[in-house]
Amino acid sequence: MNERRLKFEERVHRALWGFERWEISAHASDPSVVADGPCAGCRLDGLFPRFPLLFKEINAATRLSVQVHPNESSCRLAGGEPKSEMWCALSEGPVYAGLRPGTDAAEVETAIGEGSVGELLVRHDLRPGDVIFIPGGMVHAIGDGARVYEVQQSSDTTFRLYDWGRTGPDGRPRELHVGPGLLALDPKLPPPETSQSLDTPFFSFRQTRLSGEMPLMCGDGEFLAVRSADGPFSLDGEPFAAGECFLLPPESEGVLRADDSWLLITRFATVRD
Repeated sequence: MNERRLKFEERVHRALWGFERWEISAHASDPSVVADGPCAGCRLDGLFPRFPLLFKEINAATRLSVQVHPNESSCRLAGGEPKSEMWCALSEGPVYAGLRPGTDAAEVETAIGEGSVGELLVRHDLRPGDVIFIPGGMVHAIGDGARVYEVQQSSDTTFRLYDWGRTGPDGRPRELHVGPGLLALDPKLPPPETSQSLDTPFFSFRQTRLSGEMPLMCGDGEFLAVRSADGPFSLDGEPFAAGECFLLPPESEGVLRADDSWLLITRFATVRD
């Protein structure tokens, strides 16, 4: 076993639309707990207080609400924590990201009142491995039946603009956050293009179908998060099943081995003062 690697207890958040599995989190609302090894029982936010990202798997039985998150600038007006994120499709399914070119905030507000927001959204029909970046300020929603791996800034701020006329368990419409959402909205952001990898100000993301070995190394202040999308793999001989993940902390190294497994690898740095 690589004693430096960190593996965490599973955290499942159930919702009206399906569920999401928080795989690696140092956010105060639900920090990850180390599952085994010398640090078993330790919270990630205690080990790394400035840990910058949150990793999830989102399973949408039905579509999520139309949302927007603030960025570093707009959160000063809208409130909350900045949140940019990435989706990597684990299955075929639709998502909505970005507004039709030329749409402004006033049109969004009008469409919310008329129940026609869906007409302003750009739809993307993702295939497994397609990657989309959602910067803070971009309107978005995950569609019916989509399953995605999400890497995001460590934030739990979501402004719900529209909920497709849905009601909650109490039979009433769920709360909307139109005021702060419009303050966070940046209608000038162009709809995103799909890709297979990403380099963002917050992390770099790569995916590979590994057959053989791959060395890993983290420098000073650098982390690697590794997750299998569809097959078993090992780190220095320690086995991991499909869907499992680990975090390699700064100044650590190891060797991945797999036989035709789809692996998702995120490299990022800790937040410095």
